[in-house]
Amino acid sequence: MRQLLSGAVVLIFLGTGLWVLAGGQEQARRERPMLPVTFAHTDHRTVNCVTCHHDYIDDSGKGLCFDCHKTDPAVNALVETHFHGLCRSCHLTLQAHGEDGGPTRRCIDCHTADEAP
Repeated sequence: MRQLLSGAVVLIFLGTGLWVLAGGQEQARRERPMLPVTFAHTDHRTVNCVTCHHDYIDDSGKGLCFDCHKTDPAVNALVETHFHGLCRSCHLTLQAHGEDGGPTRRCIDCHTADEAP
């Protein structure tokens, strides 16, 4: 019985490894729901809108950021990297200059439902 259980565990690990190698991890990331994100526009009045809203310049979209960044295969693979890099880098730069830079470490500080745009 112990050998059967050990064999099953090995098969699960091998199967998971093959699934990841076959792109299963990428597919799962694309299909998982986007975590909610709170963004208080009023707290960012000193930031030029086009810093985040590139669509104001290149006319690439009219909806929410996630409408394209989650559904467009060309940018979907980098959605977390883009948003985390954009938000965190700005917050860290402000903090390095002794200013209140906003959250940088705890996921829950940003990933909560947005009450108002």
